[in-house]
Amino acid sequence: MTALDDVERELGRVVDRLNSLPLGRVEPLIPRCHEVALTILAATRAVGGDLPSGAVLPQVGAQAAGAQLAVVGADFLRAAHQVPDPAPAPVDDVLTALTALRHSLP
Repeated sequence: MTALDDVERELGRVVDRLNSLPLGRVEPLIPRCHEVALTILAATRAVGGDLPSGAVLPQVGAQAAGAQLAVVGADFLRAAHQVPDPAPAPVDDVLTALTALRHSLP
């Protein structure tokens, strides 16, 4: 199992958990979810992901927090898989952020 497999597994866990929580329980988590999404976006750029230079990631509401993480996570995984040997730091950053978020979820 590779570090990217670990990222994919953690991403799935976080997204599934966020999507299963009542919106009222997700609401207080929105700033942390947005922070993790920004970390993933930065890591995507670091591995050479093709993102517009002026791309801005909006803070979304509770109903879209899981979807936003799923999309930026999929973009990161796609970009990282296109690099023969992605730098470990961005991958570790994403894995650490997702794991910490999962542990903070109710």
